[in-house]
Amino acid sequence: MSRTPLKTASLFLAFGLIWLAGYNRLLALLTGLFKHVDPGLLPYFVNAFFITVSTILIYIIVRHDLLRNNTYSTQYRQLFYEHPVPMWIYQWGTLKFLAVNNAAVSKYGFSRKEFEAMDILSIRDPSSIPDVLDDVNRTNRNLDYRGIWQHRKKNGELFYVELYSHTTHYNGREARIVMAIDIDSEVRNTIKAKDIGTRYELLAQVTQDCIYYWDLLSGRVTRNHGPSTMFGYKEEEAVEKMDWWKEKVHPEDITQVMDSFNESLQRKDIHWNAAYRFRCADGSYKYVLDRAHILYSDHGDAVRVIGAIQDVDESMRHQEERRQFIRLLQEQNEKLQEIARINSHEIRRPVSNIMGILAMLDLEKNEPALNGRLFGLLQQSTAELDATLFRIRDKLQQMRE
Repeated sequence: MSRTPLKTASLFLAFGLIWLAGYNRLLALLTGLFKHVDPGLLPYFVNAFFITVSTILIYIIVRHDLLRNNTYSTQYRQLFYEHPVPMWIYQWGTLKFLAVNNAAVSKYGFSRKEFEAMDILSIRDPSSIPDVLDDVNRTNRNLDYRGIWQHRKKNGELFYVELYSHTTHYNGREARIVMAIDIDSEVRNTIKAKDIGTRYELLAQVTQDCIYYWDLLSGRVTRNHGPSTMFGYKEEEAVEKMDWWKEKVHPEDITQVMDSFNESLQRKDIHWNAAYRFRCADGSYKYVLDRAHILYSDHGDAVRVIGAIQDVDESMRHQEERRQFIRLLQEQNEKLQEIARINSHEIRRPVSNIMGILAMLDLEKNEPALNGRLFGLLQQSTAELDATLFRIRDKLQQMRE
């Protein structure tokens, strides 16, 4: 608020009091100096001098204040018209535009002359006009924040803005100055995120899988009922940190799983999956299949992971049982082949030796030296045959086990 009236009145009062205090002395001094002047004219000239000096001083003060106010006014006008955020002034009551800045002209597509022929309802969606009028009627002139609204451009495009306004006076009329901040992208992203969040909540409730939402920036992990229903943990035991999950993955699997995930991040993959064993609350392990969708920022950094852990323990154990059965058949087949080889090669050799020795043995001629040597060879061949039969017995025993 300008202090010119107060300064002017104070100066005039002070000057007047000084003048009154010295008036008689000044008049007597002038009368002595100007003896030839009519004494009746001296008071007139003295008072005229007082009025002239007072007028000059008041003019100087008022002019200086006007120049300063004009400078401020120019700065304010420049700030208003060149402000990068759309702004306008509208008349209270009629809602007519009184002034708009360059940013509003550029943003909304209307010329300044078109704006001046419109009111604030012209930039609103027709369906929202009743709400706008209701809000105007309920406006508290002491509150600046007016909330989030949809505005309409000249081409009919709708977008979201956040409004701030306060009461002012413009050319002698009561008015409101408004600032409209474009938050369309933020609102639409929020709506999209809320829609995704709603679908995520529904999926998390109806599925039997363990659904998780991993914020890579904060490290926080949100899970549905999975840790409780799938693995038997109490709700408070499932800590909202990734370390809790890592501690439960089987020690033989964790390195392979993390390497696979990190490689997916390096390749900027949006899908990742891994099968591993996960420890339950009772200490046992379940086979699970973990499938996730990775979200990246505009800069290519991974920011969120949304995944589902599926219980595949039964099918995996059936597969393991089938693999063990196949391995057992292969091992038994190898043993049978070994027995067949022993029968065809290692038994035939000592039997052939025994038959040859018996053919050469001649008890009628009674040749002790020859027969002794033959009996020694017969004993050796019999021992080899016996050892071979023991090996076959061991193989058969292994098959039964």
